[in-house]
Amino acid sequence: MENIFSSQKVNCGRQSELDIAKGLAIAFMVLVHTFELFSGDPFPQTASSHIIEFLGSPPAAPVFMLLLGVGIVYSKRTSAAFLFKRGIIILIMAYALGLFRDVIPSFISSVINEDSEIFKDGVLELLGVDILQFAGLTFLFFALVIKLKLKIWQIFSCAIVFSAIGAILGETSTGIFGLDVLAGLFWGSWDRSWFPFFSWIFFPVSGYIFGTVLMHCNNKTDMYKRILIISAVLLIPLTVLSYNYGIKFGAFGDLWQQQYYHQDLFGNIVLTVFSLFWISLLYFLTLPFKNRGFNTLSRWSKNVNQIYIAHWIILGILVYIFMEGPLSIRTIVGMSAVILIASDLIAYLYLKLKPNYFVNKQNAQTFKA
Repeated sequence: MENIFSSQKVNCGRQSELDIAKGLAIAFMVLVHTFELFSGDPFPQTASSHIIEFLGSPPAAPVFMLLLGVGIVYSKRTSAAFLFKRGIIILIMAYALGLFRDVIPSFISSVINEDSEIFKDGVLELLGVDILQFAGLTFLFFALVIKLKLKIWQIFSCAIVFSAIGAILGETSTGIFGLDVLAGLFWGSWDRSWFPFFSWIFFPVSGYIFGTVLMHCNNKTDMYKRILIISAVLLIPLTVLSYNYGIKFGAFGDLWQQQYYHQDLFGNIVLTVFSLFWISLLYFLTLPFKNRGFNTLSRWSKNVNQIYIAHWIILGILVYIFMEGPLSIRTIVGMSAVILIASDLIAYLYLKLKPNYFVNKQNAQTFKA
């Protein structure tokens, strides 16, 4: 069998298939967030809602987090000090986002509606563990990895151990609210711990390994062909096992959200295999158009931090405007498209108006791949 790998770094620079995968993940993210906020509770059990939930789950956050790991490999700034600083900044940014997305709009709404529970809920949302908090912890983890000069097998072993600890702890509460908020950064200690570190670190680590392999690949087409075939074959029994045991990752069932957010090792493996399948599939689907470019998806991929923050602030305001009853699927899809366009524009203007010094620093994107 032909050796498609080199001991040298032969495949550097931006990888268009990864930009496309990340750009689509952003679009799916905006769609599913809009759906979950405005579709009502419980979610409507329709074909449209199942499709939206699926798009907003396997090809969204898992792919997003896997590419975070790839980005660390491909980044030109990977010192332990830089990664540590980046992790702290992202954690601060995560809670600052909660202030503008949750606390301030909920306070205004609570005053207007004379209902203090609205403000209380906004504060609880601020304390929740969203994907930015997890990303911050991930950068701190990789700062330690670089500092200790851990090898690939050691990093992967850490991911296995963390996943096992997360599965053992499950949704165990400490019994003390303040400790649950802190513990929620690591496992599902309370109902607003959506992206606990132990349940999700498997994806960035897998991405780190995948990025290392990709950088040393001198024949991407052959590599992706192998990945596509192997992952497609593996997905069949893994999907059957998932549904036979009632594990439904982001598509069907009343309890899918807890299973999705608080995954065990099996869930990590299923969604990592899917992520590799999805990326390799996108590579071949877009291969005939490689010279035409995917400028919009590429821009979304580069501006992911700004789009993420902008779309959540917009949603944080809209959720208090459309408080009366659920919206139709058609309205939600249209609204998500408008929010994505507005967030893209805000991100573009923000970066354009920033002083050149900060623009240059911004080129080291949090989720650069």
